[in-house]
Amino acid sequence: MGSQHKETRQLQEQQIAAQIEKRTALLTSQEKTEAEITKDAPLKKLLGDLRRTKAAIASIEKRTKTVADAREQKIAKEEKRAAARTKKKKNKAEDTAAAGKKKKKEKKEKKQK
Repeated sequence: MGSQHKETRQLQEQQIAAQIEKRTALLTSQEKTEAEITKDAPLKKLLGDLRRTKAAIASIEKRTKTVADAREQKIAKEEKRAAARTKKKKNKAEDTAAAGKKKKKEKKEKKQK
């Protein structure tokens, strides 16, 4: 029962549901009343197992969603950083090119004077 795989837990859920149906059918064939059926210890245990298995499946799904969201955020953050870096490099290249042209112009003006 300690599996952390969703498929395994779903299989367990199906098996427990089948056992509950089987146990309920057995009790009704023995002509037990509804009150006696609800007080049946093995049936209560199976219902508890089913509830715990459903909770485990929900927990696995929540954890999977959380991990997926974290990955998406990480990718988005990396893309944003990469875009900022390329923009910064582009601006720096433009600045150096502009500065180079400006220096050439100044030299040219000095020579003409």
